Amino acid sequence: MHPAIPSSPASSPLAAEYEAIARGDHATGTRGTIRFAVSTDDPTEGKGDLFVALGLSRALRAEGWGVDVWPIRRWAETVPEDTTVLVSMIESFVPGLVPARTATVAWVRNWTAQWASVPYLAEFDAVWASSTIARDELVRVVDVPVEVVPIGVDLDLFTTDADGTTPPPRTDRTVTTVNFWGARRGVQDVLQQVAPPEPIVWFAANVEHVDAAPGVELRPAVSYFALPEVYRAAAFVVDDVIAPAAEFGTLNSRLYESLACGALPVTSCALGLDELGLADVPVFTDAPSLERAIAMPAAERDALVARLGAVVRERHSYAARAVQVGPLLDAATSHAATRTGASDPLLRWAAQQRELLRWAAQQRELLRATEQERDVHRAGVEDINRRLIVSEEAVAVLDRARKDAEQAQHDAEAERDAIAARYDALTHSAEFRALDRLGGVARALRRRA
Repeated sequence: MHPAIPSSPASSPLAAEYEAIARGDHATGTRGTIRFAVSTDDPTEGKGDLFVALGLSRALRAEGWGVDVWPIRRWAETVPEDTTVLVSMIESFVPGLVPARTATVAWVRNWTAQWASVPYLAEFDAVWASSTIARDELVRVVDVPVEVVPIGVDLDLFTTDADGTTPPPRTDRTVTTVNFWGARRGVQDVLQQVAPPEPIVWFAANVEHVDAAPGVELRPAVSYFALPEVYRAAAFVVDDVIAPAAEFGTLNSRLYESLACGALPVTSCALGLDELGLADVPVFTDAPSLERAIAMPAAERDALVARLGAVVRERHSYAARAVQVGPLLDAATSHAATRTGASDPLLRWAAQQRELLRWAAQQRELLRATEQERDVHRAGVEDINRRLIVSEEAVAVLDRARKDAEQAQHDAEAERDAIAARYDALTHSAEFRALDRLGGVARALRRRA
């Protein structure tokens, strides 16, 4: 039986551990408690900021920290006093309701320009940037320590084998897990034109509204915890970096995750790869360059994956990140310990308006979701319209053919009736009868002769 990309990949057993962290089951630790300000505490929503927070949380827990999340629905509340460090994953978190002795860290994973524009960024004790270019941009606007802390990968979740012993058979197929939220992404135009030997398997959210293409096999999106099984079966993984991230080289975790599972990523952004030690990751800009990348011979691909995978395992695991940020967390807590009194009144006032701000954010999110739904449905409507036009043209062709056939039938019937009428008139004429009698007399004479 030939290996295949699984249509319904199994979820990792580690999902339960991630869910436990999100519930707050591991908020107590010997070194204190780190809380991450995130968009949601529900892993089923598929939010990237939450998975990054949970991935690092799991590694920090192994270092003795208690870990928890602080979802947006609670941002109008005062952060619990037992919080040693509050790490904000989203630029809209205002640190005015954080206890005075709690250290605050802004982790700028992407959307660097937006982070740089918020007026309260300097209120954090430290800032972590995902690339050197992003750090340089942030240093221009704040006078607090800014360190490069890229996102990473959980090597217990993303592995080359499912059971720790035997690697499963790998296909030569290419997959992508880029989601479609209504607004068209650059990679979609590439995937519309690509013509690989076998179609690229695309696991996409809202897959029913994605335009089909000969070079793509569309499938519904899978959960974060099912991605490892998908990547373990793939030879290549197509990655797409959004423009606000590509501008500063703040790259996706998909790079690390695919390599950790033994698949070679092919990305749309070269900026930032070099400092990660991943400069040899193939980069595409259009359909031909993507086709060339995924046509790499298996031996060459395997050697490249082995080399780059070793870099990921050595430098980019969340365990390595936890070790890296340990001194940074200590420095931030030491700085926070020197503070006296309450937080800045204006900042506290701004944070106390969080409920109103959250309501406004919810309305914006509702509007954005509505716009996304509109875009998704618009894409569906446009697809239906295109199909309708094609169908109408086909119907018109058939209708014309039917009318032509009916006219031809009518003409044939008219000609048949005309011939029949002429035949009838001819056979009933006096001349025909006279000639018929003469013909009969001639035949009789020939028989007698």
